[in-house]
Formats: sequence, structure tokens, C-alpha cells
Amino acid sequence: MNQLVVRGRVLPMAAGQGAFPGAVWLEDGLVAAVTRGADPGPPGFTTAPVVDVGDSLVLPGLIDLHNHLAYDTLPLWTVPGRTTPFAHHDSWPRAANYAPEITWPASALVTACPEELLARVEVGALVGGTTTVQGSPPKNRPLDGWLVRNAEDETFGIPGGASFVFASVLQLDAQTLASRATAMAQGSTFVYHCAEGAPGSLVRREFTDAKAAGCLRPGFVAVHANAIGAADFAGWADPGAIVWSPFSNLWLYGETTDVPAARAAGIGICLGADWAPSGTRHVLGELKVARVVSDDRGWGLTDEDLVAMVTSTPGDVLARSWPRAVGRLVEGALGDVLVLRADPGTDPFTAVVDATERDVELVVIDGRPRYGLADRMRAADADPVTPIEVAGQDRLLCLVRPDEPGTGWEWADVLARLEAVRADPAGEIAAADQASAGPGGFPPLRLRLDMPTGEGPTAGLPEDLSHVVVPAIVPLVHDDAWLDAVAAGGFHGGLLTRLDHWYRP
Repeated sequence: MNQLVVRGRVLPMAAGQGAFPGAVWLEDGLVAAVTRGADPGPPGFTTAPVVDVGDSLVLPGLIDLHNHLAYDTLPLWTVPGRTTPFAHHDSWPRAANYAPEITWPASALVTACPEELLARVEVGALVGGTTTVQGSPPKNRPLDGWLVRNAEDETFGIPGGASFVFASVLQLDAQTLASRATAMAQGSTFVYHCAEGAPGSLVRREFTDAKAAGCLRPGFVAVHANAIGAADFAGWADPGAIVWSPFSNLWLYGETTDVPAARAAGIGICLGADWAPSGTRHVLGELKVARVVSDDRGWGLTDEDLVAMVTSTPGDVLARSWPRAVGRLVEGALGDVLVLRADPGTDPFTAVVDATERDVELVVIDGRPRYGLADRMRAADADPVTPIEVAGQDRLLCLVRPDEPGTGWEWADVLARLEAVRADPAGEIAAADQASAGPGGFPPLRLRLDMPTGEGPTAGLPEDLSHVVVPAIVPLVHDDAWLDAVAAGGFHGGLLTRLDHWYRP
């Protein structure tokens, strides 16, 4: 039996409840109880490890409902000399430097070191408090239950569970959209890149095509939807949700989603970090972008509104098809917990929005400690652990090899393998092509990129592999170099430089 108790200032994100001193009781991957003050917990926890975090906040793990994880080792991307924003998602992949700077290095890593790439990008989510992410690269075998939850891969051990959540980055034809509408009618969720571009651009038709195919249902999650307007949102009679990625929208298009119009139509708003070439490191960073945009536009979004966009709202979206609640600390929900440092007198929602990687004290997924401060991880009986430095602080990470459950994996070895591929991408790609079955007879893990190459609909490499250059693996945090790149590029008109308030105070 796996048990853990986390005591602190609980922010459950349950209806009508603010923060209160209390405890979250976790058993076998689920929330067994949430109690107030010194109230006793459920029976049978006498030997459970207890992590007392004092005044720090205990809240649901964050949910990133839109990402392209395979690209999250790459730096922010720009087209040198370009002075006008892009029109839509089919515009920027045509740039001459897109394939060499995005597709080729990402392809090298997913081909030559897929396990290490997944470890690096999922740890990048963890250090921002993320416990569930949508957008893991398609793979030849499931890895659910390994590190962070992958929204479209989670099966919970249930036959047929792979149909809980469907996702598509590329635009689908009418027949396939209709099949997704049928799946949603049977209880599935469909996360779909839809109408990504400048307001009124031609990609608006993707939303109208989805509507014509019967997809505008509660299970429909439209990613970006920044090319459509209030009338389109109002026409979604039985609303689902959209995923708002304000940094990426502003970086590429100079505009972002009409969030007030979507909210007025009753559509749920979730946040997604999108991907490293035009996004933040994780949704904890994206919260700050949302704060900046709302303040600049006068939208009046509260900190509580924003925190819901990375906890309860995407959790409710997934709970429509998943067998358990998520994004709320309530009895029976998935045991995914985040502990954030917070001063006692600070409004809890403001503390979450203001938190940076330095404030992440503990991340628990499926009732098990995965990452955090050394004292928190030891109190939680985390094992096996490997040291990791984040934002100049020493932390511990619970990392095991995906093909060898229970076998510890050193973070330094992950980084060393990534650097080996950087040093000789052509040689490492060739060696990977000859790989045989791994430990335990597992077939070699194969990943596939989910973004266009700039030349076609699937990811690829140049014929001459000597042209592949893999840039330095970006840091896990929003550092000075990233902030300098923000100030120097994109089409945000300087708005995103306000992120300095949190990262360069």
C-alpha cells in the first residue's frame, strides 16, 4: 500500500473553498481525504510518511493542456530580418531557417536518444509544478505512469483506455472530424489545433469545419482559436474548452485569443505553454503571461481565474473522459499534488501566479514524490533519487529508466547522453537506426515529432546528416538569456518584457 500525508495550507480548487490549514491524505495514487486543521484523517495511516510544509501552499498539480514536448530543449525561434507578424500556422513553417533550427535538431534527439529526451522535457514540466501535460510525442508503445501524466496516453490500466483522449495537431478532413464527433458523443475528449493565426485569417475555417462536422460538443478542446471572434464562440451552443497560449500567440502573430468573448459564451479557458520555440518553459511561466495580457487589455481576470486555468478547469475537461477527477483535491481524485512556497499573509491565488521555479517545494504524482527540495523528498520517503540543480538550488528527483521500473537513473547521465548526441548527431542517428531490443525484451522506443517539417506533414531529417546542428539544451528555468531573447524578438511589441517583474526583480 502506497501512502503519503502532506500538511500545509491547502488550496483544494474545489467549489467555494479557499485556502485553509489542513492535510491531504494520499493512498494508492488517489486522494483518500482532505482534512482541516488538526482533524484526524482516515484510518490506517499510522505508519504513512508525513510531509509538513508549514505555511506553504498545497494544491493540485498543474495541468498543461497544450504542449509539443519533443521540442522543449530548443531556444526561442525567430526569422532574422522579419518585421511583420505571421498570418497563421501554415506561414512560419515555410521560413528558410525553420527546418534547420527546429525540425532537424528535434528529429536528431527523438531518433538518437528518445528516453533521455523524454526525461529532459518531462523534468522540465516537473520543475514548473506540472503533473499532467498534453502533447507528448507519439510513440510506438505506451509509457503512461512513468513520470508526468501524458493526457492522451493515460490508460489507467483499462482496456480501451487509449480512446479516452484524442489529439491532433494537423488539420483533419471532414470524415475524420465526424469520427471524432462520434467518439465525443461516446465520452471521449478531442484536443484539436484549431484556427491558430491572426484574427480573421483563413484558418478560421478550421473552426467552421469542426462545427459542420458536429464537433462543437462539451468534449471538444480547441487549441489556440485565436483566429475566431465573438460570434464564432457564441455559436458553440454546448460549449467545451479552449487552450490559451498567450506567449506563443503574441510571439508569432502579435495578437492572442479573445478570452473575454470565449468566457462570455461559457467556454472553459485552459492554459498551455505550447513549445519552447515560441513559448514559456511551463505553465507556471504561462500564468504570468496571462496576468500581463489581462492587465494590459483590461480584461479583469483575477488570480483565482488564472489558477483555475491550470488546475480545476483543465481537470474538469479531462474528467469528462478519465475515470477519476483531476485538478481538484477532493476525495477520490488522482493523487497529484504541488507544494509552493508562500508567505503566510499572501493571497494564495496571487502566490501561485507569482511563484517561480525556486518556489516549487514538492511535486507528487500518483501519490508518489517525484521532485522537490531535499528535506521534502526525504520526509516523503522518495526512492530512488538523483540530485538535480534548479535555479541555483539543490533538489532531488525521483527518476527511473522507463524500460527498467524501479531502477534509478542519474540526472547527470541523462544530460551526458544528450550532449553526446549534440556532439555527433549524424553518428548517433545512424547508431540508433541499428538498435535492437532493450532490457527485458522491450522494443526500442521510437518517437515521432508532431509538428510539420516545413516541407511536409511529418517530421524528418535532411539527406546529408552533416547539416544537422543541435543547439545547446536550454536551461530548465526562465533565465537571463531567455529573458534577453524575449526582449530581442517576437511580435509582442515589448509586452512580454514585463516578465522581468517575476524573473529579474
